[in-house]
Amino acid sequence: MTIVEELLNAKAGEAVIREVDLIYTHDGTMPLIIESFRKTFTRVRKPDRAFIFFDHVYPAPTVKIANLQREIREFAREQGIRIFEGYGISHQVVPEEGLLEGAKIIIGADSHTPTLGAFGVFAVGMGATDTAIALGLGKTWFRVPESVRVNLEGRLGKNVMAMDLMLHLIGLLKDFDMNYKTLEFFGGLDLSIDEKMTIANFSVETNAKTAVLDNGTFSGDGDYLREITIELGQIEPLVALPHHPSNVERVEKVKRKIDQVFIGSCTNGRLEQLRKVAEILEGEQVSVRTFIGPASRKIYLQMIKEGIMQRLIDAGVTVLPPGCGPCLGRHMGVAGDGEVILSTTNRNFKGRMGSPNAEIYLASPVTAAVSAIYGEITNPEDVL
Repeated sequence: MTIVEELLNAKAGEAVIREVDLIYTHDGTMPLIIESFRKTFTRVRKPDRAFIFFDHVYPAPTVKIANLQREIREFAREQGIRIFEGYGISHQVVPEEGLLEGAKIIIGADSHTPTLGAFGVFAVGMGATDTAIALGLGKTWFRVPESVRVNLEGRLGKNVMAMDLMLHLIGLLKDFDMNYKTLEFFGGLDLSIDEKMTIANFSVETNAKTAVLDNGTFSGDGDYLREITIELGQIEPLVALPHHPSNVERVEKVKRKIDQVFIGSCTNGRLEQLRKVAEILEGEQVSVRTFIGPASRKIYLQMIKEGIMQRLIDAGVTVLPPGCGPCLGRHMGVAGDGEVILSTTNRNFKGRMGSPNAEIYLASPVTAAVSAIYGEITNPEDVL
């Protein structure tokens, strides 16, 4: 069976109804979920297994958003649901706070919920209506997705990160229909959990339904639509050009002046990635405005304890509170007309980070850090 078939206990293509072990939402999607929920239900079925995160536009930058967040708090109190305010980005906080314990089927009201596939669980993003129904019933239906198998062999190079691996894979799959399919990863056992979360997170940009990484407990002997083997040592630093993550090019071929660098988000805002950035920036000065957003409060605190925060600030970086702000283009670093942004986030769609007249390039934290020093997209292999 494929990993997904094992987790859902059914063959690909079958429609099944399954109890959901964990449901989480956030301040951006919860208002519509509440509206849908109240049309059919009065009580959340499993309030102890439902959580709300304030991460997308937090703290509230406008009165309208503040009022929406007040309504979410009232709903949570009414239903007995725990809210996490100021903890950081949901996909990072869920495992950090131990909420994954015992769960293997997870729904999140956010497209990057598959991040949790790094832990060998079936985690999918759903829209407001489907999430509301799952909250009311405690279960939902799935059509078991078909899977593409990805074998990871060897080790990544010194200046190459999981972000480069995923840009490579997205480029490979750009002409392959991944709609409602799963990426299943085997091998790559030397990768840290931080990098595995980047892999699962960024898999969504292939248009996959979700992604799961083998944790050593799955057989992986099922029927796969396609099998891809990637030699990690052959991966080079890559960059995604505007306006789609699949517009992949080798970094050395892209000499582009930049106005702003953002390092962080649910894709690359974890401790291991920020440690590398601090190592690169230590004793250096950034030449363009550079924002760094850790994925969670715990990471933020650890950055202080390890001296990472001091090194970043000394290099001229502005460290933001944990959250999704710049990635969404809602606050804390919005791009202006004609500006060129280099970001370690997962999407560079037109208008994603602010002005539709801005250009957004995607790269790894290592590439972003050296580019912040030189003020243009720079190949880390040339300078490190």
